[in-house]
Amino acid sequence: MSRIGMVALFCASFAILAPQGSRAALDFSSPAGFASGLEIVVVEAPGCIYCHLFRRDVWPSYETSQRARSVPMRFLDLNAEAFATLDLDGPIESVPTVLVLQRGKEIGRIPGYVGPEFFFHSIDRLLAKAP
Repeated sequence: MSRIGMVALFCASFAILAPQGSRAALDFSSPAGFASGLEIVVVEAPGCIYCHLFRRDVWPSYETSQRARSVPMRFLDLNAEAFATLDLDGPIESVPTVLVLQRGKEIGRIPGYVGPEFFFHSIDRLLAKAP
C-alpha cells in the first residue's frame, strides 16, 4: 500500500470512530452500589477516541453482566462541575479513567483504555478489595 493510501486509511479510521461531541452523562440520581455504596465512574473527555472505544468494546458487556446489577457504572465528563465533588486519591492523567468509588471516595482506578479482557480482570480485583 502506498504512503498516501496508508495516510488516507488512518484519517478515515478517525472519521469513523470519532464520537460526535461528548456523550458523557452524569446520573447520580439513582443510589450508588445499593447497600455497599460502590459504583464505577468512567471519567471521559469530549472527542476522546479511547473513551469511544471503551463505550463500544467494554461498556455493553459490563452493562449486561451480573456485576452491573450490584455495582452501577456511570460516565462523567472531566469538565463537568460534578467532577470536582469526587474524593480522588490523585489527578486524572489520562482518559478514560475508570474509578471505583465507595460512597464517593476513590478506592481504586484503571487509568486509560485497557480493552475488555484486562478491564474485567482489573475491575474484579479492585472490587474484591473494597471494604
